[in-house]
Amino acid sequence: MSAREAALASHALRELAALDRRGFLRALGVAAAAGLLPAACGRAPAGTPAPDGLRFLTPRGYAVLNAAAARLAGPPAAELLARGAVDPARHAERFLAGAPALAAPLGQALLALELGIWPMLGKLRPFTALAPAEQDAILAELAGSRFATKRRIFGGVRSVALLGFYAAPEAHATIGYPVGAATPAARIADAMAWDEGGSGARPGPGG
Repeated sequence: MSAREAALASHALRELAALDRRGFLRALGVAAAAGLLPAACGRAPAGTPAPDGLRFLTPRGYAVLNAAAARLAGPPAAELLARGAVDPARHAERFLAGAPALAAPLGQALLALELGIWPMLGKLRPFTALAPAEQDAILAELAGSRFATKRRIFGGVRSVALLGFYAAPEAHATIGYPVGAATPAARIADAMAWDEGGSGARPGPGG
C-alpha cells in the first residue's frame, strides 16, 4: 500500500470509528417500523450484482459503495465501472479483510446513504436508484452538513470508495499513475482533499 493509500485508509479508520453504531441502527429501525424507508428498499439495488462469498460487505453495501465510487472519483471512474473494467467494492472487500473492525461502521454508513430519506437525507428513494446528478447532490449534502455524523458518513464512505478505486490497476491511467507521470490527469492528493470542517467540502475531483 502506498503512502497515499495508507492516508486514505487512516482517514477511513478515523471517520468510521467515530460513528455511533447503536444510533444508526436505532434510527433506521424506527424508520423501518414507521414505514418511512423507500418502497424499493426490499428489492436488489441497481448496478452490477455482488459476487458470492462476501465476508465484510453485504450485497446492498457492495452496490452502494460502487455507486458512490462512480460519483466520487469522477467521470473516468463512472466510465470504467459502467463497462466493468474496475470494481472498487471488490478491492474494498480485500481491504476490510485486513481491517475487519471497519466492516460494521462502514456497513452502517452505506445503509444510511442508501436508505436514509427526508429528513435524514434529502431524498425519497435509495441512493442506487437515483440519477447521477441526484447522487451528487446527496453526497454534497453529507459533505457540507453542519452535523458531524453526516460528515463522517461522507468521509468514511469516500475514503473506502476511493481506496477501492485506486487499488485497481485499470484506474491508474485516470490519475496519471504513478505520481510524476508526464501528463497526469489528476493527483491522488486532489482526490483525497476535502474540508473536514464541513464548509466548502466537495465530493471529489469529478464532483
